[in-house]
Amino acid sequence: MSAIARGFLLACSLCAACGVAFGQNFSGQAVTIIVNYPAGGPTDIEARILARHLPKYMQGVRSIVVRNLGGAGGNIGVNQLGESPERERLNLGFFTWDPLTQLIQDESLHVRYNDLKFIAGFRQPSLLFVRRDTPPGIDRPADVVKAQIMKVGALGPSTQTTVRQRLALDLLGAKYEIIAGYKGVGEIELAVRRGDVHLTVTSLPSWYASVKPNLVDTGIVIPLLQYDYERADGTPGRHPDLPDVPAFSEVYKEVKGQAAVPGGERWQALQLLSRIMDSLFRTVFMPPNAPPAAVEEMRAAFEKLANDADYIADYEKVLRNKPRFIIGAQGEPIIAELGKVQPSFLSFLRSYIDAGRR
Repeated sequence: MSAIARGFLLACSLCAACGVAFGQNFSGQAVTIIVNYPAGGPTDIEARILARHLPKYMQGVRSIVVRNLGGAGGNIGVNQLGESPERERLNLGFFTWDPLTQLIQDESLHVRYNDLKFIAGFRQPSLLFVRRDTPPGIDRPADVVKAQIMKVGALGPSTQTTVRQRLALDLLGAKYEIIAGYKGVGEIELAVRRGDVHLTVTSLPSWYASVKPNLVDTGIVIPLLQYDYERADGTPGRHPDLPDVPAFSEVYKEVKGQAAVPGGERWQALQLLSRIMDSLFRTVFMPPNAPPAAVEEMRAAFEKLANDADYIADYEKVLRNKPRFIIGAQGEPIIAELGKVQPSFLSFLRSYIDAGRR
């Protein structure tokens, strides 16, 4: 055998060996998916669909289980993953993440998202809905500024969901009171159904799977607005998955006049948070101590999952919309953006949140 042939065979052997090693990171291992919100909510439902289909792309994995760790606006689950001991370095976090807590250095967040190993994310818009019987009555979105005072169901006062609601309502000039402390969107939805609160926010899966059939189609609520989606041409507008829900900019013009254009620090804050959250609403991370080879194998598993017809069909059946993935290096620039915000703007955010707590 020639030297060239022997070299070729040796290279093939090394590649095969690398391939075996690459495929053995999860062999015989039990993997826990940490969900940072309670069982039964949209984050949990999506994670459990994921857990049913992901094992087929993780060679030799012994089991995948879902563990719910809600509380502190989702930060308890994030902390658990970020502080994983060596024996849990192969675990996953499936989060509705809240980058705002990192930006304002919230004490309840003990880790930085930049230090976690990003695996994948899901693009999803968010939207607000309001009870029709909110005094003196809401027939169309612009009527929200006529309401005497609205009770707004919210999680913690510093979560991105709460802050974005406040920013949008402040820009419109609506009168409201934040009712914070709910543990999840399912709990807030129930409060809206009972009439304990008038208005809140939800994610795309919850909208189609629960809010629309149970609250919109029964005449209890109407959609108020979705946060502006940046379209391919760079202009703001409606997300393609929510064609029938007006964008914030549309409602703003209805309220303020067709020539009106929002501006100022509140508008900048709303744009920043919406750009980050709409690009990565759900996120999948591994701990900071996850082995690089395991991170790459997990990313490869998600690449395959994104094209898995059975997974997509299962997702659509339950959540009534399509999963839109961002995987690996595609999402890293979005997370890196957290470290590029100007100090003066961060100061505004902290002051705005502190004002909301009072």
